Amino acid sequence: MEKRIKRPAGLTALFWRYLITTSAVILLLAILWWMGLTILMQMKVVYPASTAADGVDNLISSLTAGTLTPEEIPYYYRWAVFDGGYQLIDAGNMNERRLAYAKSALAGDSAGQGIFYTQYHRIAKLSENRFCVVQYDYSMPYGMKTLQERLPEFQTCALLVLLVCCLGAGTLLTRHFAGLLRRDADLLTSAAQTIARQRLDEPLNGQARVREFGDTLAAMDKLRASLAQSLKDQWAMEQQRRLELAALTHDLKTPLTVISGNAELLEEDALNPTQKEMVETILRSAVRVQEYLVQLRAMTSPEGMVEQQKEQVSLEHLAEGWKRTGQSLCGAKQVEFICSSVPSVSLWVYPAALDRAVMNLLDNAVRYAPAGGKVVLNILLEAKKVKLSVEDTGPGFSAAALAKGGQPFFTSDASRSQEGHLGMGLFYAAQTAKQHGGSLHLSNTSQGAKVELDLPVTHMRE
Repeated sequence: MEKRIKRPAGLTALFWRYLITTSAVILLLAILWWMGLTILMQMKVVYPASTAADGVDNLISSLTAGTLTPEEIPYYYRWAVFDGGYQLIDAGNMNERRLAYAKSALAGDSAGQGIFYTQYHRIAKLSENRFCVVQYDYSMPYGMKTLQERLPEFQTCALLVLLVCCLGAGTLLTRHFAGLLRRDADLLTSAAQTIARQRLDEPLNGQARVREFGDTLAAMDKLRASLAQSLKDQWAMEQQRRLELAALTHDLKTPLTVISGNAELLEEDALNPTQKEMVETILRSAVRVQEYLVQLRAMTSPEGMVEQQKEQVSLEHLAEGWKRTGQSLCGAKQVEFICSSVPSVSLWVYPAALDRAVMNLLDNAVRYAPAGGKVVLNILLEAKKVKLSVEDTGPGFSAAALAKGGQPFFTSDASRSQEGHLGMGLFYAAQTAKQHGGSLHLSNTSQGAKVELDLPVTHMRE
């Protein structure tokens, strides 16, 4: 027969169990306390609380009849003797406070007095015009005079013992039930830490004793499993994408080699200056594409992308390449290209990344510049900052482009993605600026758009 699995209790059931258990324990302690009290009374260790009140009538009669003297009054009464003018003759076993109560009773004050126990008074007329005031209360006296004189008041001590026992039992039960909740809370904390440490291949062990905590732990385990599966699927997709990209990179080598070879053959022919410039542009572009393929191969290799290193490069050398590219792009569209003077300095930069970023800015400017317009490349050195700006005489940036132009895949024209433009040029330029510790700024001028690449220079040599 299959063993039935016990379902954990819910928070409500646990709360009621705590209340019922605590109440039952306190009730049991009260019963045991009462039984102990009863046994003590049966053994005459203590007397009932009504002992003094039950015997006070006989005591007053005996004092009045003269068969009992004040000195013979039982120890659980307090007494004092006064004369006919209510002047104290014998204080008996009363202290100053109790004597004040007795005088008030002689004066006719019948109201109860006392702090913890109400003090009652009876007056017995003795011989020779004297009065004995007997004082008593409803506390439990000890069974021996010695105990009554030396030990604390029994009834209060007994109640304190009961209170301490109840508090102790309540504390232990509270710690027990709190421990159940604490253990379940520790399971949830451990589960959260396991997920936070990305140890998603480890099942969340442990059985919660509270149903709600158990449901939460089960949900967290499902979350862990879902995240693990999602990461596996994402990794598999990434691997597939990397393999496809590696295959495409490999296949691009053949047409690139054909283009480069044919351009080199054309370069050997007798060409006019315009044709020679076009062939050189083809060769430069082929070299640039070859550099991009090298980066793509590095990205798709098992070792991953090789970390770039800064190099010391002449700004004039970089600008020479930008000029040739700008002239080639503008010449194909009949746009005038202007480049400012270039400072004669050497910089520590990431040359490939910076070259690619400026090429993207020039390509964007030429694309939007109308035929007969202008594209201007300004290169300025201000303090310890290099400012590279590209301006065009096109329509300028829209409000959305000014706000989101540096974000990936943003295009101001939805149709541009169909033409092969994915909105990554400005994003890559912004990332390059960030890589160098600088920034990218978009603005509009009176003639068109302006993109400025600010690069702080920490190592510079003139």
